[in-house]
Amino acid sequence: MVRYENYRENHSHSRHHHHHHRSRDHHRRDGHRSHHSHNRNHYPTYEPVEYSYAESYGEPVECKFPRFPSWERFSSIRYTIIVVSCLFLLVAIASQIVIFFFTIKFVNTDNTGFEPENPNFALFKNSRFEECSTLVPDQANCTAIVDILRNAPYELDKEYLNRGYTPISSQWRSRKGIYYDWCTFASCFNGFKVVPSTPRPSVIGQTNFDLWNSLNMSALPFLLTFVKRNWNVYRGKQDECEGKLKELGIIDSAVLIYSICGPIVWWWVSFIRFAIDPVPNSTVSIFAWTTTWLLASNLHYHPYSCILARRQGLKQFLYWFLPILALVQWCATIYVLNVGWKQLLQNGDISQGYDCVEAMMNDAPGTTKCSAQKLCSDATLLSNMTFYWDFLEQGIVTSSIVIFTLLSIVALQPFVFATWRLFTTSEYSWGEQFQRGDVGPVAGPAFAGLIATLVCGLSATVLIKLSTTVNREAPVVADMECTAVHVGLSTWRYYLDLSIYARALRIAEAWFNA
Repeated sequence: MVRYENYRENHSHSRHHHHHHRSRDHHRRDGHRSHHSHNRNHYPTYEPVEYSYAESYGEPVECKFPRFPSWERFSSIRYTIIVVSCLFLLVAIASQIVIFFFTIKFVNTDNTGFEPENPNFALFKNSRFEECSTLVPDQANCTAIVDILRNAPYELDKEYLNRGYTPISSQWRSRKGIYYDWCTFASCFNGFKVVPSTPRPSVIGQTNFDLWNSLNMSALPFLLTFVKRNWNVYRGKQDECEGKLKELGIIDSAVLIYSICGPIVWWWVSFIRFAIDPVPNSTVSIFAWTTTWLLASNLHYHPYSCILARRQGLKQFLYWFLPILALVQWCATIYVLNVGWKQLLQNGDISQGYDCVEAMMNDAPGTTKCSAQKLCSDATLLSNMTFYWDFLEQGIVTSSIVIFTLLSIVALQPFVFATWRLFTTSEYSWGEQFQRGDVGPVAGPAFAGLIATLVCGLSATVLIKLSTTVNREAPVVADMECTAVHVGLSTWRYYLDLSIYARALRIAEAWFNA
């Protein structure tokens, strides 16, 4: 049986209680630990805390836990950490529940008249362009809107204008206190030939709703592991530590299975698919590597350390394999950010996202000055243009990059610390210096909790606000010379209102952080 004891002066006494089970080497090792334990009430330590031993199979199994600034029984730091981490966990769980209900809401959107099977879907997609484009346009409004576009903060809008095209890339425009909504702008294309098209699979890329889900699903494993591990320690809970798989428990087992199936195996399948056919708006998660990093860190502590203590071959393999895998996954994620996030970061080129349906051109509404062949070969007209809903929504993308950077610094910190200490002191090996300087077991959950709280608040605000103001607005590109217009897919429900394009797979990938 193991008893989780505080590492205090009675530590050495508890070790001598089992002296008949130990060799002389174990006595020497315990004596060294007892000497250091007397100083813990006066000076903070930066080595992993060894709490207790399990006596089985003839040799003790060490149960290790990450260090903290203080481990006195009545330390206020201890209770502050557990209370705050529990609050963060509750926020993350609540956030995931909100995501679940919004997903159900979006999937069950009333699509009467907007079904993908509808013949008009190739013309107007899931937007209400058909309704708005029949309104009689006010030429003064149309002139004012185009003038606003030329001074818009979006560089891609200016690029479209420079090429001779007029884009609608947001739900409204304003100037001197006068607001022009999307429908008013769409009416400016009354009588234009509507170019029929089908979206390419790459059109349905990463949305802010996906980002929120990915961030939250990355935070949950950190917080669940952290709270479960330290709650047992704080309670002084007794448990067997015999090196058996049953010691993982329900929470650790769930986190382990989720980590292997989603952020590791499934993520690599998604990445390989992306690497073969790169697109500027990839749905590959940029936070999956953090779960691999968490798993690599957890191996050094209870219950994984107890289980692996009697499986030295597997232990050595995993100690090397998982950190290397996390590093390789992080490097692959950098590639995803550079290539697959061009559209989200608004630094990509205009690229075609739709294929023209030339056979429907003659029956499509409106008139044009150009041939069907010319319109169907126009990549700019058929481009996949970014649509902007709200300035707060852009904050989710920016926050994701900041969070990725912070977690990268935390993950790489022990590598730098261990290498620096290796050249400045010879007291410990590189591996020991790595564990002594690794702030990941504490900083990882701390950032994860902060992430879950801040992003949950921002995302919930955006969703609530947009749910009352959006109404099937969509990206539109018009060729003023040819008097032709192309309508793209609306992201008003983050594509979850569309039953086609592997909707179930997209939802599963978001939940499994793949």
